[in-house]
Amino acid sequence: MNTSTLNSTLPPPTVAAYAEGVVAQSPLVGRVEELDWLLESTTAASCGVLLAGFAGVGKTRLVSEVVDRWRARGRECRWFVATRSAGSVPLGVFAELAETIEVDPLRRIRDVVGAVSAPAASGRVLVVVDDAHLLDEQSALVINQVVRLRRASVLLAVRSGEMPPDAVSGLWKDQLLDRLDLQPFSREVTAQLAAAVLGGPVESSTATALWRYTRGNVLYLRHLIDGERAAERLDRRAGVWVWDGRPGVSVPLADLVDASIARQPEPVLSVVDVLAVADPLEVDVLCALTDPAAVEQTQRAGLVSFDLEADPALARLTHPLIGDVRRAHTTPARLRTLRGHVVNALESSGATTSLIQTVRRAVLMSQSDRTPNAEMCGKAAKAALKLADPITAEWLARRAVQADGGRAALFLHASTLVDCARFDEALAVIAVLRRDADSERERVLLTLNRASILTAKDLPAAERELAAIESATTACGLRRPYDAVAGWAATTHTQLIAGAEAATAALTGDGWFNEFFELIALAALMAANAALGRCEEMTAPAERAYDLTQDGIAAATFTFVIGIYQLDGYRTAGYLDAATEVAERLTRAPGDFPNAFTYRAFGWALVALALGDLDTTQARCREALAITPASESLLSSRVAILTLAIATAMTGDADTAETLLARYQPLDRNPGGVRLSHTHLLARAWASAAAGITSHATTLATETAATAQADHQYSHEVIARQTATQFGDPAHAKRLTELTAVVQGPRVTAAAKHATALRDSDPAGLAEAARLYEEFGDRIAAADAASQAAILFRRNGCRGAALTATATAHRLAAATGADTPALRANTTSDPLTARQREVIALVAAGLTNRQIADRLVMSLRTVEGHLFRASQKTGINTRDGLTAALDTTPH
Repeated sequence: MNTSTLNSTLPPPTVAAYAEGVVAQSPLVGRVEELDWLLESTTAASCGVLLAGFAGVGKTRLVSEVVDRWRARGRECRWFVATRSAGSVPLGVFAELAETIEVDPLRRIRDVVGAVSAPAASGRVLVVVDDAHLLDEQSALVINQVVRLRRASVLLAVRSGEMPPDAVSGLWKDQLLDRLDLQPFSREVTAQLAAAVLGGPVESSTATALWRYTRGNVLYLRHLIDGERAAERLDRRAGVWVWDGRPGVSVPLADLVDASIARQPEPVLSVVDVLAVADPLEVDVLCALTDPAAVEQTQRAGLVSFDLEADPALARLTHPLIGDVRRAHTTPARLRTLRGHVVNALESSGATTSLIQTVRRAVLMSQSDRTPNAEMCGKAAKAALKLADPITAEWLARRAVQADGGRAALFLHASTLVDCARFDEALAVIAVLRRDADSERERVLLTLNRASILTAKDLPAAERELAAIESATTACGLRRPYDAVAGWAATTHTQLIAGAEAATAALTGDGWFNEFFELIALAALMAANAALGRCEEMTAPAERAYDLTQDGIAAATFTFVIGIYQLDGYRTAGYLDAATEVAERLTRAPGDFPNAFTYRAFGWALVALALGDLDTTQARCREALAITPASESLLSSRVAILTLAIATAMTGDADTAETLLARYQPLDRNPGGVRLSHTHLLARAWASAAAGITSHATTLATETAATAQADHQYSHEVIARQTATQFGDPAHAKRLTELTAVVQGPRVTAAAKHATALRDSDPAGLAEAARLYEEFGDRIAAADAASQAAILFRRNGCRGAALTATATAHRLAAATGADTPALRANTTSDPLTARQREVIALVAAGLTNRQIADRLVMSLRTVEGHLFRASQKTGINTRDGLTAALDTTPH
């Protein structure tokens, strides 16, 4: 047989088209270890590898990469793809090689073996067979002989759950081939692949949902992404990809899923249909509803997996999309009947009812041919809240109301609406309850609930509600709840000392109190202590709050509210390791609803900014904004856009920072108005610094500090005065030194050292401040202090110390990506003074000399003098030339 054309005919055109049209479109993500192992195994002295995995896990894509790597090294590969149709013909997959008219099967097989494994000019070849479980017996024997004769390296890909011919399976059993079982992607790798396919970062809850629906199946993921993008349910917001709602399974994806189960017998499909309406389901209940033998067969086919560590053991579909497709093929009446059968079986099983089972039964019954009562729906709604699932809780509470659950159901529904941040709807329900209140005590209690909601939406209105009922609370035995809500409102209004006192009174007083009001008081105390700089006093209330949310119905929201206040307190104090631990705690906390993902993203953004990780800060802020836009009422989303502006300005990108600030609209009634005004001023300061207008930046930072001081927000005052010192303002030493006796944590000590050294022109003190900053993790402040130290060392003729400080500043700047005024000023070759650069920056912004004089509070003649001297130093005599030189002058 002529083998000279093998290189041009293999793989056949259909295979090449398949590889280029489907596989090559998927970036290879998360398979580095597997790829390295396959390359080593196929190039070593061993015969080769059998690669196994369920449909869609990426076997063909990985095989394609191995082939590409072999060919890149100048080695020949012969790639064959087995199919069911080719498997019906002897030697079908090798049809192009089996052209001999030889009638003796053994001689034909020997000829094909020789053709397949013949050495190439480059040496030993790699023989690849994809979907080798579909080989006919004679083709399988060809591969068997190629391996046993060791004439070529062999890579076989087979589908798990399928039975390959004995001649193939025997190679692995006889240890002639190594075996690698390819697993579906983890959540993390699924997110990486989705980002690679979409060409941008994917929001956390979207990444989690994509994994849940596909279980890391690469093929399903690609089709799901394509379908959801086409349907405009998967779109880009704030630079981050976000997916809304459940997928509408596209026709290509449905066909793909159908093809994976089409050949299964009816008993297996019955098992799949039960799990399609109740996934997961106890294994014993599933066996009671279907044929136990079929359950085992379904598991062998890779359609169902068992969680044997659960008690009781659970069965679940390997891919939720299978359930979506089967439900789409089933009539609504049949689905309701199936759910009713499952509910009956669950009730007959006599198993102990867990929180999850309570929720599942109520949801199933609500969607079945049976009608749940209000008590069942209410109980299930509370269970969902304990599981930190407010969206399901609201759905169930609404059904409790529809089932005539009365006032208790209405109040529960209002609570779930608050957890879903649907404040207007919650207030409407509270209004109905308050209107029909049976007693003065109930009316006052409902007003307190209304005020607690308004605190998150309209603070002045909340304060009016509280003032109206204050005198009645003692008579009604509701003083402790009143103090809790009043403390929360006062703290939100930055009346920190009054808020802390009211919260403490609520927590230590006598009289009726419940979990909800205790958590409000604890949140108020946490917020006050964080802003006052009392980090050590946050620990006890935080742990008490976490204990309450562990098993309480307030777990959905308060875990994150408490966590953000604790994290922010540690961040501003400089306890960055502790802040990181809180962020990790929030990441582990239960809760897969939008606000939870917003809080997590925002928490990590705050930690990253404190550590000087500007890339992560920007990515996490954009993620938080993609979930909850800054126009909405959630405080963390509004702070996120300001934090994003600060991080962007710290990189020196003034234009983008100004664009972000232009998107921010202050709200007078916003509950975090004062806190937001502080952050807004600081963001404007950093934007001005990025634009080179350092004196204006210093003025804004100093204004922030003064406002924070007046509001007793001492921890934020420290941040603001530290920022002004980084900008080069020496006026903050005295106040920062005073604050060391008020505010806890390493930040205030480092900032006071920094400000004092800057005031005293003490380069060694600045170098020590840089060390203190870096020691607790604030790398950008450390870089600025080191740069300021280098300038003074150089001015004093201490060249070696200047070089050392400069090296420190450059190292930290490179690690963080920061481009600050202090870093720009640290140069030996800049002919311009800081003031001259500032004036030119304003010229570049389009200001006239008169406008510059007004902005910088100087005379017109002084502005003209700065521009004249700048022209003399640079040899440039035009305004346009000076502004152009501003970016090219070393700095």
